[in-house]
Amino acid sequence: MERELENAFVAAVRLNRHRLYRVALSILRSPADAEDAVSTATEQTWKALPRIQDEDRLPVYLMRCTVNAARAELRKRRKTEPLEDYQDTLAAPEAGTSVREYVSGLKEKYRTPLILKYQENMREEDIAAILQIPRGTVSTRITRALNMLRVDVRKED
Repeated sequence: MERELENAFVAAVRLNRHRLYRVALSILRSPADAEDAVSTATEQTWKALPRIQDEDRLPVYLMRCTVNAARAELRKRRKTEPLEDYQDTLAAPEAGTSVREYVSGLKEKYRTPLILKYQENMREEDIAAILQIPRGTVSTRITRALNMLRVDVRKED
């Protein structure tokens, strides 16, 4: 049984590594930090393997660990980055701003569920499990994110 779970873990990592990276990158906006977050999440999941009951939930568990690792990195950054580093983020959007740029301008709590739903094609139930929030909260955050994007796009027009 233990060997089967280890094999399932390896398969889950192989099948989901690009997806995990994309989500970490969308949160952190830094390729190196995203790779670190995925690595941390993979290591944490491996260590937790004996406690995981359902191998079918491994991809969701990996994603939850990735999101948590990325958020931890964001918290670390906020403690060390000077205010000047945020000036580019706060600048008004230029003409021709892409959807990706609008999405990256959202707060992380809105950006992450939006990306998980529309970029990663995940169900709201799985997003709720990954983010450890109620399904209704996921739905609300996605709706609010879409509304914020609509407002931003209209401002540019």
